[in-house]
Amino acid sequence: MIDRAAKEAKPLSKEEKLEFYKRLDALYPERLELLRPLPYEAPAAGFELKAGAAILVDYNTGFVLFQKNAGKVIPPASMTKLFLMRSVLEKVRRGEASLGQNIPLGPESWACNAPPQSSLMFLGKGQIVTLEELLCGINVASGNDAAAAVAYSLFGSMENFIAQANDLAKGLGLKNTVIVESTGYSENNLTTPREMAAFCRAYIRDFPDALQKFHSIKNFVYPKERNLPPEQRGRPSQDFSRGIPQEIWTQFEFENTNKLLGVLPGCDGIKTGHINESGYNLALTTKRGDERWISVTMLGPGNSLREGDEGRCADGTALHEWAYKNFRSFDAAAFAPTEFVVPLYGSEKMAVRLVLKEAAALPIPKAANAVVKAAAPKYLFGSVQEGKPYGSLLICDGERVLTEIPLVAAESSRAANQFVQRSDEIILRLKGAR
Repeated sequence: MIDRAAKEAKPLSKEEKLEFYKRLDALYPERLELLRPLPYEAPAAGFELKAGAAILVDYNTGFVLFQKNAGKVIPPASMTKLFLMRSVLEKVRRGEASLGQNIPLGPESWACNAPPQSSLMFLGKGQIVTLEELLCGINVASGNDAAAAVAYSLFGSMENFIAQANDLAKGLGLKNTVIVESTGYSENNLTTPREMAAFCRAYIRDFPDALQKFHSIKNFVYPKERNLPPEQRGRPSQDFSRGIPQEIWTQFEFENTNKLLGVLPGCDGIKTGHINESGYNLALTTKRGDERWISVTMLGPGNSLREGDEGRCADGTALHEWAYKNFRSFDAAAFAPTEFVVPLYGSEKMAVRLVLKEAAALPIPKAANAVVKAAAPKYLFGSVQEGKPYGSLLICDGERVLTEIPLVAAESSRAANQFVQRSDEIILRLKGAR
């Protein structure tokens, strides 16, 4: 019977799998959530954060390892620019924009017209700049002028960008995130550490090359000679003591506002932020081997940029080093079957294939004695419903269950007629199985 069952329960084709998982997503919407609570009690953190709100997430699985006031609504400050980055890269991927295209600089993007105390790339009248250079200026210098230039030029207006950014947040399930402009200067931009971490996970997942191309750049020089119109090239440095002029030809070298680049091992992004209403914020990611963590710290203290940087660097380092010291990635798929063919009795079909409801991976304590146990039924009787659980896969630390993942039916089967059911009941009794 089992041999016949195995032959009938054929593996799903690629197309069938896609359709099945779409139906499974509808049955279990939590499958689509970007972040999930850790299914067991994590080791004690053993540190005190300076930031008023924070979260630490396993990028690979979305499990939350640590949180402090992670649901608090706070202005993201310049972390807002990440929504601009993603929106731009979506346009590039669709062929609606090119990183190499020149971006016209209207007066709204000139550094002289930026709000007071803005972080700047020092864009000026007549400069010739590509979209890629502006994205570098957004990430390295956190340039508000660059963020304005991209929003107005690439989206047509700030209003158009705002609409797209909020649609993006809504599509990712970020219920507390509101974007009102592209720079992060306004305290009316809002998010939470949890939603910012969820956004970062989706951003890195969908645009992994952005980390190396933009977010891990340590230094950036602008404007270079090619960025200047011919009449401005070769001029002496300018005097900025009376304010920022419309035309800027003086060259500046910017250091990335994320001071953990090149300092914290594995750090390759992602973005800082600061306004008075938010304190010192940092969305941070590191990767060592197969493990990647994402943290977001907000409401960081500091009466100066130096103090703010010290605090957010200390917090980011504490969170990520704690993660690497205490957790390791574990995927049960490497140690046990994740699909099971189960014989059917009293049913129209001979067998059903049971598959995992979700991925069998999670971060586990480094000291854990990981054991995988399958609790699949020897047989099922009568009707079977697609997506309904009929067993589970356990990931254990010795005898302690860390998580239990349901095994769900990959297809449905109706109950057989009464004659077949009675016959199959007799067969099962003779086998001592019923």
